[in-house]
Amino acid sequence: MKLSKEDIQFIDTYLENSDVVFADIRMEMVDHVASDIEERMEAGDTRGFYNVFKGYMVENKAQLLKDNKQFLKSADKKIWKALVKEFFSPVAPILLIVFCTAFYLLSQNYGIEVLKWFVSVIPLIGLLGFMVTYIIYQSIKSLKRFSVVERLAFPFYAFYQLPNLFFNFSRKAEGTNTMIWLIASVSIGLTLIALLIIVSVKLFKSYEKQYKSLA
Repeated sequence: MKLSKEDIQFIDTYLENSDVVFADIRMEMVDHVASDIEERMEAGDTRGFYNVFKGYMVENKAQLLKDNKQFLKSADKKIWKALVKEFFSPVAPILLIVFCTAFYLLSQNYGIEVLKWFVSVIPLIGLLGFMVTYIIYQSIKSLKRFSVVERLAFPFYAFYQLPNLFFNFSRKAEGTNTMIWLIASVSIGLTLIALLIIVSVKLFKSYEKQYKSLA
């Protein structure tokens, strides 16, 4: 027996009032709770949604909230799966070629130091622009908070360090081959950062669409 749109919204509101603040984490919990309640009703529990839900939460609420980390991990897996999928999309090689071409021209015309400065500053400007847009957009439209967006710090920091590692390596070696390898490596690092932002935007829109469907 499938729960109605109103039933799903009721579960979401209940979890939100129970201090599960991130909308995407609540969506994971809502799916879990709704599936368990549907199984109970299909197994012969005829008390109706509200009473079945009430009984379920009496039994499981404490453990459900305690296991919040499990749902955080589930959301993290979605991020990485989406990133891997995006990496093999047509967008990835296009971005890589654009970065390689731009950095090659930059290094030839302005030198390695300008290239290093450019690579250090542009990703930060891009991330800050994305986060400011997210905050303003959220405030104007009174949208929910999404952990998938707010927890970008670690993967972004990891990808951001890649170009710096490549630049440090380049100081120990010289020659045309080293410059080509450096440009290619830095381009891969920035491509990963760009793909991470693309994935975050897509996931944000996906969760936003799900919430609009419940409104």
